[in-house]
Amino acid sequence: MKKSFNILMILCAVLFALSCNNNKSYTDMLKAEKKAIDRFIDEQGFEILKNYPANGVFGEKQFVLLSSGLYLNVIDSGNGNRAEYGTSILLRASGKWLLDTLSFNGFDPANMTVAWPLEFKYGRYNSNDVSNYFFCEGLMSVLEYVGDSSVVKLIVPFKIGSSDQQTNGYPIYYDKVRYIFEK
Repeated sequence: MKKSFNILMILCAVLFALSCNNNKSYTDMLKAEKKAIDRFIDEQGFEILKNYPANGVFGEKQFVLLSSGLYLNVIDSGNGNRAEYGTSILLRASGKWLLDTLSFNGFDPANMTVAWPLEFKYGRYNSNDVSNYFFCEGLMSVLEYVGDSSVVKLIVPFKIGSSDQQTNGYPIYYDKVRYIFEK
């Protein structure tokens, strides 16, 4: 009887240990992200371009897939002034997580989730400078293509997303991101 009890206890301990490990692997997160992004692109009827348009003009539902994995649609490329290393930039954004029902709106004054606008220095990625909840390489890299007063739409995969995105494996769709350079 004692032997059966010990075997049962060992079996329970093994099952308990296995049930506690519900962390997704990196591969699982990549697969879920690809599926979510592909589904979202299909649902929205987005056209994915292989190359950045030569004239710089995007259709409303056209996105270019950049080598980083970022999907970019330029609504307004700005006033022609480009960021230089150290340029102070204010960023406001709205959008939603693609693997969740949560959305955000940094243009709404009532939204207190994050202190909008996010402020950062171009070329510097310092988590102490801005809120890590949204700020990421994906948001900064767009400034290679647009300038002051620009507005874009983005799909940011988690690998170039914020630390929160990377931890949870969540891609984010930004339906509007506006960059304003401080003078």
